[in-house]
Amino acid sequence: MMAVGTLLADTAPAFVVQVVQTDDSDAYVQAITKVNALVKARTGIEKLRHVWMGDFAGENSHGIFVVSEFPSAAAVYTTQDKLKDYPEMDALLAQLKGLRRLGPSYLYKAVRYEGNYEGGAVFNTSIKCTDEAAYLKALDGLKAILVANGFKDAKVNLWRIASGMTESTHLVVIAFPSQTRVGELWDSLTDKNLLADWYVGAAKVRTSLQNGSYNEITK
Repeated sequence: MMAVGTLLADTAPAFVVQVVQTDDSDAYVQAITKVNALVKARTGIEKLRHVWMGDFAGENSHGIFVVSEFPSAAAVYTTQDKLKDYPEMDALLAQLKGLRRLGPSYLYKAVRYEGNYEGGAVFNTSIKCTDEAAYLKALDGLKAILVANGFKDAKVNLWRIASGMTESTHLVVIAFPSQTRVGELWDSLTDKNLLADWYVGAAKVRTSLQNGSYNEITK
């Protein structure tokens, strides 16, 4: 048991992305607020479910995504177990059936983790990576460029897809406090060609597949 505890203590964070279809995003966000309150009452976890909406995200624009972060992949299931036989939660989930339709879900594991901003915005890029260690070094270089050019508040994260894999192998998440900051990053990327040289080096170990911006709408 001590050995298992040590191993789990060294695990990287995990997060689950659940794609959701709803015709009433405001009502859905209100329902998730109630879900979070019940989760906290049973598990002590503060605000487990975070609702995000796609901004300029291609086919994901205006889409709804529920993101839940855990200290490990195993914690996803231990949390689920704690929420079993919970009449109040069961009743609320029954109400949600008329409000949402569940789409695909994905499990990611953190490789480079700086975190997100509560109620913030992100610029995500799905990639196919052939050399994770080399790409991690490239992301260190990316962070240095951002910091040197007025983006000290950028949090650069790399997540490896662990289950639900499609063509992509990793998700790069650059988090900011607001959508405006994401827009300012875009201005720098396009007007100043800020990452021209960086893209050349990174292209040796990764292929960009899709990108887009998202903002958290959880109350």
